[in-house]
Amino acid sequence: MNQLSNAPKRTISKTLCIILFLITTVALHAQSLSDLKNTKPFTVNGSLGLNTSFYNASGIPDRQTPFALGVNANATLTVYGISMPFSFTWYSNEKAGFRQPFNQFGISPTYRWLTLHLGYRNVSFSEFTLNGHTFLGAGLEARPGKFRLAAVYGKFNETSQYDLLMADSIPKLTRLGWAGKIGYGTEKTFVDISMLRIGDNKKNFIPSDDPEFPVPAQNMALGLTSRISLTSKLILNVDGSLSFLTSNSSLGTSDTINDRLMMLASNLISINPTSQRFSAIKTSLTYNFSKNVSSGFEYRRIDPGFQSMGSYFFNNDLELITFNQSVSLLESKFRARGSIGMQRDNLDGSKNSTSRRMIGSLSGNYAIDDNWAVDLSYNNYSTNQKAVKNIVDNSLMVFQVNHSLLLSPRFMKASQSFAHLVMLNLNWMILNDKNSQTSDMTDTDTKVAMLMYSLGIVKQKINVSLGANYTKMVNQNYTNQLAGGTLGISSSLLKDKLTLNWNNAYMINKLNGDSGIIFNTSLNSNYRFLPRHSVTLNLNLIKNSFADSSVVPSYNEIRGDLGYAFTF
Repeated sequence: MNQLSNAPKRTISKTLCIILFLITTVALHAQSLSDLKNTKPFTVNGSLGLNTSFYNASGIPDRQTPFALGVNANATLTVYGISMPFSFTWYSNEKAGFRQPFNQFGISPTYRWLTLHLGYRNVSFSEFTLNGHTFLGAGLEARPGKFRLAAVYGKFNETSQYDLLMADSIPKLTRLGWAGKIGYGTEKTFVDISMLRIGDNKKNFIPSDDPEFPVPAQNMALGLTSRISLTSKLILNVDGSLSFLTSNSSLGTSDTINDRLMMLASNLISINPTSQRFSAIKTSLTYNFSKNVSSGFEYRRIDPGFQSMGSYFFNNDLELITFNQSVSLLESKFRARGSIGMQRDNLDGSKNSTSRRMIGSLSGNYAIDDNWAVDLSYNNYSTNQKAVKNIVDNSLMVFQVNHSLLLSPRFMKASQSFAHLVMLNLNWMILNDKNSQTSDMTDTDTKVAMLMYSLGIVKQKINVSLGANYTKMVNQNYTNQLAGGTLGISSSLLKDKLTLNWNNAYMINKLNGDSGIIFNTSLNSNYRFLPRHSVTLNLNLIKNSFADSSVVPSYNEIRGDLGYAFTF
């Protein structure tokens, strides 16, 4: 954690650490008395594999080497119930690799109502405070009776430098912090208050003019999360937060603070001209008229730029209102659910335009009898962007409507000898662009139809599947049609020692004026000749046949691998 600027701040951090250490000692002692006596002290299990692969292609550049050998090993060492996995891989066409994830190892033993976290862990207190961010440190969760208590302390980031050879390299400063939660209730009805304070360590910080080099930041967030049964049928859920973020704590603190909430935050983080305050709230109200009918309302609002160092990502700058309805009729044979809502951004008016989205969906399922059933769903998403500042180029305006309709009837029947399944999927998707300057490029109409039949021969352990599919996608610039079928056969032989899977797909592809055939066949087999020994063989063939003048290349590609595995 960053060094705090005065004695009270240091006292808060030290007190939290001392309390956490004392409670942790009790939890460890309790765990050793209850569980360790019944746990094996030392076990090892894993597998060793040998693999060879071959590859051949014509008509396109090779996508892998023609021949390769490989060795892989996996082992898990367990010491008093604590698992430590190791793995090793080597291939003749690649560099050898060794992974030992023990350097990111963590445990969370539980004893009665105490759970201890040590090492690399991630926990969640609320959506807007501490929410699944991995840290290296210690934590404790306690549930004595209806009390809900928790605290964590640790390192949330490790110092790293920018590496030009790594595309995803991001320079970071060491980030330390703590978070705590206190609440009361059960899983159905509770009230929790959470708080976190996380900041970058300024001890080794050297100012730089390089914009890629980070500056130390600090964050404090307060959260309130609750689920309350107002009546036996009316349920209220609330999750809200205030987050205070100082983007550059190296600038020190301001002498005068006019905002009372900022003044409160100044007790734990540096408040200066780079400091900002954000808010976020998510609430819902659900009324259950009966077991079969319920209605709900949900509201979500997250300020532009909202951040919490206890979470990795927030979809901020949005306000969303949604109404939900669900119903179950005919002794639950018919179930339906629908929702409609409105979403907008640009909450602070800083953007040139405001986007508004109408969101609607309707889905239903009807189990006609023991054999027949049908699913139906419809989704409608519209985006409308309204200018709040002068925009010269109308091509930048967005007004699009997405429609999606799905109908899926199915038939199922099973006996002691045979199992049958017939399923039809019909899907119609439309993207309608209301902007006349961009509609020619984006308007798209897509229709998809798939028919599938599966036959299971129970005693012989054979499964046969047949399928037919058709797809047509129409745009101003192209028309693409795909039509074809599939055939698959799987079986288990030799008292389940040998498993075979053979799959085939044949497709006719028409893209504008070009027409061609795509054929794909694959065979996968596994033979277990001893309890701990097995051999696998996988073969795959792809054949693309198009005219020489086509923009789509014609090629043949064959790949396969043979492997042996020993488990221990």
